[in-house]
Amino acid sequence: MVAATSPPMAVRWLALGSAVGAVLALALEHLGVGGPWRIVALLLVLTTLLSVLVVVLALRNRESELEARLLRAERSRNEVESLQNEIRKHQELERQLHLAKQAAEAGMLAKGEFLATMSHEIRTPLNGIVPMLDLLLTSPLPQGQRDLVRTAYASSQQLLRIVDDILDYSKLEADKLALESTVFNLRELLEDVVQWMRHPADMKGLKVHLEIDPSVRLPVRGDPVRLRQVLGNLIGNAVKFTERGSIGLSVRRLGENASQHMLRFEVRDTGIGIPPEAQTKLFTAFSQADASTTRLYGGTGLGLAICKRIVDLMGGKIGVQSDYGNGATFHFEIPLMKVQGDLEQRQVVAERSGSRVLLLSGDERLRRRLQMLLPNWGLRLTAVDTVHDALERLRTAAAQGQPWHYSIVLADLAGMRNTAVALQRNLQRHTLYGNVRLVCLFGEDGIPDGLQRGDTAFLPRGVSDSELRGTIMASNVVAATPAAPAAPGARQDGEAAPERRRWRGKLLLVEDNPVNLLVAQQLLKVLGLECDTAVNGELALQAMARTAYDLVLMDCQMPVIDGYTATHRWRQHETALGAGHLPIVAMTANAMAGDRQKCLDAGMDDYLAKPVTRAQLDACLSRWLPSEPIAPENAHPSASIGTIGIAAAESRPAAAPAAPPAPEMPMLNEETLDELEAMIGNGVVQIIAAFLDNTPRLIAQLKTAAEAQDLPLLRELAHSLKSSSANLGADALSEAAKRIELGAREKTLDRPAAAVAVVVAEYERVRPALLARMPANAQRAYPPLLPDGFFVGAALAASFFYEIAAMSRF
Repeated sequence: MVAATSPPMAVRWLALGSAVGAVLALALEHLGVGGPWRIVALLLVLTTLLSVLVVVLALRNRESELEARLLRAERSRNEVESLQNEIRKHQELERQLHLAKQAAEAGMLAKGEFLATMSHEIRTPLNGIVPMLDLLLTSPLPQGQRDLVRTAYASSQQLLRIVDDILDYSKLEADKLALESTVFNLRELLEDVVQWMRHPADMKGLKVHLEIDPSVRLPVRGDPVRLRQVLGNLIGNAVKFTERGSIGLSVRRLGENASQHMLRFEVRDTGIGIPPEAQTKLFTAFSQADASTTRLYGGTGLGLAICKRIVDLMGGKIGVQSDYGNGATFHFEIPLMKVQGDLEQRQVVAERSGSRVLLLSGDERLRRRLQMLLPNWGLRLTAVDTVHDALERLRTAAAQGQPWHYSIVLADLAGMRNTAVALQRNLQRHTLYGNVRLVCLFGEDGIPDGLQRGDTAFLPRGVSDSELRGTIMASNVVAATPAAPAAPGARQDGEAAPERRRWRGKLLLVEDNPVNLLVAQQLLKVLGLECDTAVNGELALQAMARTAYDLVLMDCQMPVIDGYTATHRWRQHETALGAGHLPIVAMTANAMAGDRQKCLDAGMDDYLAKPVTRAQLDACLSRWLPSEPIAPENAHPSASIGTIGIAAAESRPAAAPAAPPAPEMPMLNEETLDELEAMIGNGVVQIIAAFLDNTPRLIAQLKTAAEAQDLPLLRELAHSLKSSSANLGADALSEAAKRIELGAREKTLDRPAAAVAVVVAEYERVRPALLARMPANAQRAYPPLLPDGFFVGAALAASFFYEIAAMSRF
């Protein structure tokens, strides 16, 4: 900066000095002093002019430099302002992103709450459907009624699977689906899946076969539940889209490393195939190959999307190959962990190592299946086509002695119906053929009448490998099929009757819903158990402190104190007193991701998702209660369920055929009450009494809420009245309460007083029909809400004004 400013200052001083010198020179020239003062003055004047010129140029340069600096400063200021604007924009964008993130999280939370509520609301009525149908299937019924119950039970299971699909997809969307890792036998899992899908395939005349490559190691580690879900979905789709032909499931090994097997599963069908344009969207949620309104096949469009997400979680890939009209092949490749040896196979080989089995069958497919199975069990298999050849082989082997003699003859009854009896009789000649046991496989034609049960085992041709192995490896072969003809109510389709056990223990059942309470009590009664009950967590804690129970079945959502809090308090009580651990099992309709863990975190020991079937409850009891086997009886253990309904129907006096039906009766669903009475007998009178005692108080609260325009309270009260009246078959009353509930929820209930008046009128219409189910001396305890003869007019008037109000909204 100094070097830049010094020359201009020196030039200024030079100009000033030159001007002063020129003046002095002119002054001396004017005074007459001798010398060249005029020339000197001229030179100084020139010097002054040059200096002034330099100063002017320097000032101009300085001005230009200042202008440039000002320009750069202005530019810098603009850049700073631009950066500040960008910063403000980024801050605003971050704020918007944060708000969007909060909105998305709130949406996900609302979605989760909705799915949890939906699951609970759907599973709660299913808890009253699935177990009851399960019990009906095991009760003595005529064949026609049994078919109807089977259809209803299959439909309920399909609805349950749809609910599970929706919940599984929500878990996958929220990344809350965790895979477990456990050791399982791959062959047994595949057999179970094929056996599970064989019944729907048989109904369509389809054959389902399984092929396992010999190089596939059977003991593996992975998630058997999710693998079963993927395979069941793919085979189920194959059955649905195939009208004739067969369905094949195969698995082969692609490769392996030090810790994993890479396996390829394929499901082939001979169905309608998939167009190329539809294959690209098959694994997209809520999409189907045919989404038109005239489509032939139904479904939610979630199955394959769930399969793809599960396979992705397993670290695999899934795909499809299809020619339209020529079937399809779905395949997926997944890695499964290795395990240390095949312990189960070693045990079987040790038990029957070297034993010889003679197969009598002309079915090439059955031969291939058994030739692949039996060597893995340590058995040596020989196959023949005719009974004559079989007897010759047996006679020769018996004459040669060990190790040539046969231990088992596995006979396929298909194609040898006329010679099966002769084979059995010849095998009884032990001196000629040795001590040979006979196992027969029967098909659709059944078992010939002349065959004796005795020591001969009978299994269906489609028997699972595990059941066949258990029968062959048993020290004594027993009959595994019921005597023909089957009695009504007996298990069919070649199912072996399960071993009956008597449970020992004192139970506490905690449930606030009366329908669910009765269902659970009935299930426990069928299993031979009685229980104490409590309707909320507070009463449950009091009962648990008062009585030493062996097991507690605890609902989670209850008034006063819920199941989570009650369990947590009881665990604290046990810790403070140093008492023993009381097993507590959650019974809840909540089936969302994390619900099981929430129950376990609260201190519960086990988890049952409603609807609970008898088999699920029986399996749960086997984990927590001691038991002892009991001998089978002639009567079916659940026969009392059906006889209750029959006895109740017979004891009720029949109505005279000529008498016209009462006008109130159409408002009551008699079938609902009949089913309830068949389940609990005379206990239905107590339920009706409780309903008639509680409903007037509920209606009074509805009137108060209607006058106060309290929509949340109206919705809550109407929901309670809707469910309680529906449980007793009061459908019209339940529908009236439902209209109030929906109107209050959607805030479209313009005239709540008129809607409540309809409820009052409907209650008065159904009350006489319910009283007719009660003893005469108890009917006077429940007077009408309206004067006699008035409720019909009130119903008509209320209904008229309510309908007018509803129409005025359109």
